Amino acid sequence: MVLPLFDRSPSGIVFDAVGTLIEPDPSSTIAYRDAARRQGVELDVDLVRDRFYRALAADEVHPPHGPMTTDESFERIRWRRIVAFCLPEIPDLDRAFAELWEHFARPASWRVFHDVDPALRAIKQLGKTIWVGSNFDARLRGVVAGHPVLNEVLDSLVISSEIGFRKPHPGFYLNACRLMALDPGDVLFVGDDLVHDVEGPRRAGLRGGILIDRKRRATDQVTKALNLVELADRIRSRIDHD
Repeated sequence: MVLPLFDRSPSGIVFDAVGTLIEPDPSSTIAYRDAARRQGVELDVDLVRDRFYRALAADEVHPPHGPMTTDESFERIRWRRIVAFCLPEIPDLDRAFAELWEHFARPASWRVFHDVDPALRAIKQLGKTIWVGSNFDARLRGVVAGHPVLNEVLDSLVISSEIGFRKPHPGFYLNACRLMALDPGDVLFVGDDLVHDVEGPRRAGLRGGILIDRKRRATDQVTKALNLVELADRIRSRIDHD
């Protein structure tokens, strides 16, 4: 059974960024391996990949204000720690960190998924407010500005390092609704992470959370769409039904 996405059409939709609208190109693993290679260190790509995802999974943000809180300066500290964990063999950590930090700030280092353009434009034509909500930092603004489909269609962005909370902290979602000037019950969250983009928004009182399941890995017990075009079609159908 395919679960319904929502019982009525939302006024605003917040899309996760990485993994939902964009992905690194080349992959983060390749970018890290190449940073090591530029210092004469050859690392197996599978080893780098394993380290990278272990670092992301283990690296909870615990600055003075508590878990799942952050700011711009702390994000630099956090990512430097991740680079150090992934590339312990390199002789110059500062150089690698600076290179990788700048690399992921460039729009050319990111690819927009093929379904983003038609889906976001269709949703925009339906009169919906469209934002991005991401556990990124201020670099995301430059990335979005460098991709026309994102820059032209999105109304604005809510970024964890700018508001002080990381998903899945309730403060992230509630601040997003506040900035959108919408009641949480009128806002839908969409993303590729079950905890951050589906369960977190629901616990915070949003209209709901939709999992984008491009790789068809989620069970039918999860409220999902296989891609963003399907999501747009089902939003249109909901409006017609209303």
